[in-house]
Order: sequence, then structure tokens, then C-alpha cells
Amino acid sequence: MKKNLLAGLALSALLFGTSAAAQNPITIATDATFPPFESIDAQGKLVGYDVELMQAICDEMQLDCNIINAAWDGMIPGLVSRKYDALISQLTVTDARRRIMAFSDIYSHPVFRFVGRQGEEYDFGPDGLKGKVVAVQTGTPMDAYVTKYHPEATIKRYDAGSAAYLELTGGRADLHMSYEAQIIHSFLKTPQGEGYALVGPRLSGQDAPEFGEGVAIALNKRSTELLASINEGLARLRANGKLDALDAKYFSAD
Repeated sequence: MKKNLLAGLALSALLFGTSAAAQNPITIATDATFPPFESIDAQGKLVGYDVELMQAICDEMQLDCNIINAAWDGMIPGLVSRKYDALISQLTVTDARRRIMAFSDIYSHPVFRFVGRQGEEYDFGPDGLKGKVVAVQTGTPMDAYVTKYHPEATIKRYDAGSAAYLELTGGRADLHMSYEAQIIHSFLKTPQGEGYALVGPRLSGQDAPEFGEGVAIALNKRSTELLASINEGLARLRANGKLDALDAKYFSAD
């Protein structure tokens, strides 16, 4: 079923794609349920690391960009059908995704972790999570990893990136898996995260292919001009220190 869906999306990409850069304004979608990378503040404004990074690229390249909130499960089909010109939402680069989308240069290499009750002991070996409930966001690298390596666990899947924490704190899940930085900065550093801790191994794409090559901006495969502009913008931000400053702003140890 999954392979058929990917094949269909790949065909659509060829049918709907164009070689020219996206028309202005450029519409960039993000799933604003994944702080500190993307979320909506009390004033209803899109905020977060990815939002600021995308806007900085657009400013650097003088692109007219409109960054909007979109549902996670509709983002990739929306990109393929040209509803969106680009996606920025901590998208990991995998072989399966490369078949239906183009990607910018990678701008980060995330670490993935489990989070659970402080003081609890968990066995992350084969069959070790049998009887445990693990909450993940559906269609993510975390979903793919837990499904493959811990099939004996009861896996609960959620569309929103922050919904799994409600299951964890409500006692309806034993563990949640996400990006380490996301767990720390949006959960463990909040009152809701009291009594919880990172557990298990630190994992990356070097440990399992499900975690991909790194994080990048996704585009339609035919958007070659826009891809070149975005890569040039990323290169400039690396060279002028703005990317390092953004990393420090959101992920400083302080």
C-alpha cells in the first residue's frame, strides 16, 4: 500500500512539476505542532526555528515567501500537486522521499530519543518493549523506527507532533519518541515535563536508515530554479554566521 502511494505521488510529481521556479509569492507549508521548530504563538503567529530559517533564506534571496500552517498528512501530497511550493517541517531525507520530492542541502543532523518516566527502567533490546505503549507522530522517522525495531510494543500514532505528550502525561503511553532537541526544549524544560527524562540510546541516521541523511527543505522535483535559490540562501546563511546564531538562539544549553 505504501509503495503504491509513493509510486502514485512520483507520477503526479512528473505531471504537475515545472522546470521554472515557483511563481510568486512562494507558498511554504509547515506543520505548526512541533515546537521549538514550528508552532503558533499566543497571537496566532507562526514561530520557531524552521520558520525563522525559511524567512531568513527568503530575505537573503529576495524571495516573496508566504509561510503557512498545514496539516502534516496533507503536506507531501500538497507539494506534489503544486498546492505548496516548498515544505519546511524538520523533514528528514530518505530514499523513499527522494523518489517523490527534491531536497535542499541538509541543514541539520538530528538525534532521536525516547522519553519516559524518570526512574523507570526500560529494555530497548529485542522484545524489550513488549507490553509497553509507545506514542509517535504518524508517518515520521520515529514511527518507521519503532514499527520496525519494536513491533512487540503497542504503538499509538498521532497526526499532531505535540499530541503524544498528552498521552504520556495522561498515563496512556509509557514512552514517546521524537527529536532529542524537541523533547528537551518543548517538554522537559516545561512544567509538564517534570518527572520525565530522556531514556534509551541516542540514535541518528548512522544507526538506522529510517532516520535518514539529515533534515532539509522539500520541493517539487521540477522546481530546479527555486531549489538553486534556496541552496544559495542556505550557503549565505552559513557563511555570514546567521545559521549558527539561529542554532544558538533555539538550542543553547542555557
